[in-house]
Amino acid sequence: MSSRKLKKLLKCSGQCGNKSTFTIPLTNPVEKMTSLDFPKDGRAHIEMVAQSLKDKVRIVSFKSAILHNKHLFRGRVVLNLNCGVGLFALFAAKAGAARVFAVDNSNVVYYTKLIVQNNGYNDIIQVMKGEITQIELPVDEIDIIVCDWMGQALLHQSTCVDVLYARDKWLKKSGGLIFPDKARLFVAAIEDERYKNRNIEWWNQVYGFNMNCLREVAIREPRYHSVKVEQLLSKQYPIQMLNLNKATCEDLYIRSKYKLHMQRCGRMDGIVLFFHVYFSKSHTRLAFSTDPWSPLTNSLQTVFFLDQSLSVNVNSVYYGGIELYSPESSHNLENIIINFEMLKGEPSHAEFETAMNWHMISSRIPPCVVFKTIDRSNNEADGSQDVNPFQKHKGNVLK
Repeated sequence: MSSRKLKKLLKCSGQCGNKSTFTIPLTNPVEKMTSLDFPKDGRAHIEMVAQSLKDKVRIVSFKSAILHNKHLFRGRVVLNLNCGVGLFALFAAKAGAARVFAVDNSNVVYYTKLIVQNNGYNDIIQVMKGEITQIELPVDEIDIIVCDWMGQALLHQSTCVDVLYARDKWLKKSGGLIFPDKARLFVAAIEDERYKNRNIEWWNQVYGFNMNCLREVAIREPRYHSVKVEQLLSKQYPIQMLNLNKATCEDLYIRSKYKLHMQRCGRMDGIVLFFHVYFSKSHTRLAFSTDPWSPLTNSLQTVFFLDQSLSVNVNSVYYGGIELYSPESSHNLENIIINFEMLKGEPSHAEFETAMNWHMISSRIPPCVVFKTIDRSNNEADGSQDVNPFQKHKGNVLK
């Protein structure tokens, strides 16, 4: 709007009485959203968009996977699932894709359409709003699915169910590709007394009153924060490899044995889950990680505190079982239960140590925490540099 038109509107509003207000017309649904709407569609909030784009580890990994594999994208039909503002769709178009369908159920797509138009890709990228299970693509087959499908602890709030649906309905049976297509979930023991005291034990005595009933609630909720390498007590242990090329919804029920080899003495306050992500179809090895040795991502690490902390000795071994699953038949990954059981000693004379269950029902990541960690861990804002494959900590993956 020109300054002349703005002055005219202001003058007009001032002559219409004290009850009138000056407003700029809203042009699309995302601009009409209010504070009541954003809790239901947080991904349309500009701060959430910025938070996602500032995760350089993840963004540059996708950029490298697409632009370093132009021979795979050139002339192909691509589905960018849960596209957000369409950055990965833009990468695909830049890599030479013939057609790109950018699909998202969020009102963020109204920004996506403007971004696509402003960058001159209207003839290649078609932005579509809706659930993937309810829309129809104007093609019978697609060549590639690009989706940032990973959630907290890999599964929580993941969109891998959408990827499996799109794969079965549209992806070419022979030669179809998923970017990324594999991920491995790990568990390790940690010492985190300070955080536990500040967020769990604190409820035992609040301004002179016993609020232990709220401690019982707090201990059942996972925490998302940055775990330092020196807090790890054990080697990391792989508990699940998820391959979206052939996985089914039943594979999203994770039930695994584990073995934790303690590397030092300390006090085990809980366990931590993190994951590695692989673009296995890339012509060069490409992956990134959310482990404590790697640069921070929006996923941080997911920490589950034990009710009673345990003293552990170096070279001691703890083992048991862990499972992650949705209690709903619809595989609702917004709602995940984690069951955990731990034993100690020789299998013939095993001693029961502890059992816990936690409930992942919503994200608890304060945006300010994520912004702080991401800004600290990344360098330039334009994401122009390439990302190296994640740095594997030698001797910490049990093969």
